Amino acid sequence: MREARLRPEAAARCPWATADVWLPASTLADKALKNAGEGVTAAGAGRRALPEDAFEFRGGRPELTLRPGARTRRSDHPRRWTGGRRFD
Repeated sequence: MREARLRPEAAARCPWATADVWLPASTLADKALKNAGEGVTAAGAGRRALPEDAFEFRGGRPELTLRPGARTRRSDHPRRWTGGRRFD
């Protein structure tokens, strides 16, 4: 499971998350998206729900973390994804 934690120096930017506590990244991403409509910093179009300058990440699929340059997020891939199938 991929986990994330809010960096203490970014706590003011993301008041909906507790700093220095590891939680499932999916849980934090859901909170970020729910709070986006309330004027709180979260994802915009084409941006990630959890900005890398505000959050630390750990975990995920081990076979991908061992490969240098592994692309672990759908948005890291240059091709369009639709319904689980990749199209060029």
